[in-house]
Amino acid sequence: MDDLAPLRKEIEGIDADIVKLLIRRNDAAKKVGDLKKELGIPLRNLEVEREVIERYGRMAENSSLPKDIAEAVCKLLITASVDLQAPAVRKKIEKSVTVIGGKGNMGVWLCEYFKSLGSSVGVVDIGEGSVNDAKDSDIVVISVPIPSVDRVLNDIDAICRKDALIFDISSLKGPFASRLKEMAKHRKICSVHPMFGPSAVSMADRNVIICGCGCDEAVTEAKELFDNDCSNILITDLDRHDELMAYVLAFSHAANIVFFTTLKNSGISFKELKNAASTTFNGCVGTSVPVSRENSSLYHDIQYLNGNTEDMWKVYENAVKEVKEAALSGNVKKFIELMEQGKRYFRDE
Repeated sequence: MDDLAPLRKEIEGIDADIVKLLIRRNDAAKKVGDLKKELGIPLRNLEVEREVIERYGRMAENSSLPKDIAEAVCKLLITASVDLQAPAVRKKIEKSVTVIGGKGNMGVWLCEYFKSLGSSVGVVDIGEGSVNDAKDSDIVVISVPIPSVDRVLNDIDAICRKDALIFDISSLKGPFASRLKEMAKHRKICSVHPMFGPSAVSMADRNVIICGCGCDEAVTEAKELFDNDCSNILITDLDRHDELMAYVLAFSHAANIVFFTTLKNSGISFKELKNAASTTFNGCVGTSVPVSRENSSLYHDIQYLNGNTEDMWKVYENAVKEVKEAALSGNVKKFIELMEQGKRYFRDE
């Protein structure tokens, strides 16, 4: 133990130096962001990022540091740099914005985002303000639970300016789609779905879905609002959105819930399974554990309120049956073909 103490002290000092260097790197990256803004240079240059990652790999060659570890660290540093630079590089949109539900998790994120664009932001939430506060706003964002969206849309339709841009950020659109379509006949309204949670520092490499409901002008303006940070924007309609969410959300949630429910019903403790785990098992655990801790009521709404969920479950059940038959029938050719179909499916993205 006496021999370990000085080595541990040496590592502690190295760690301190690493953290100081990381802070220096972040400070320099922030200055780069300010300069990008001044010169009108885009936030990201994927070719430069690739060169930096390759440089890290080369520096690790012929050393005790594995190349893939060096490159993984580099990717984390690039992500940190992008997140730091994003607010500085964002285009300015100086509007008056009211976020209804602005105290919720995504509501808070939206408030901070619009402030970073130079907009003035007001919040309406339980115990704070009222929908009447949105009557003179340029932009009105609805960030409330799915069952409440229709009511809020009805309320603001009666008070907001006719030229105001209105959109919700709900995970599903079907429960109030008819209201959106009706309002779009006389208002600038669309529907938005940020495909990330409130922990996202920036929208880099993240998806934002914008749904048209009859007003092209609203879709164009909403796209302008979220066309920052090198985000990926998909424009679709309300019906297609919910069909996609039956698989992107309802199915992915269900698959994880089925995973941990199967483990629970197996009668084997998680501790024992974890001690025997494979890389694949740990990967599944890595997604299932966070799902188990999510908002249960919201996850139920995503299943129950989507008119496409029943069709998804039929596809899911048929897929389970198909895989089960291939696995237990001794038909190795069928099992191999299922695996090959998966490879082709992902390769053809």
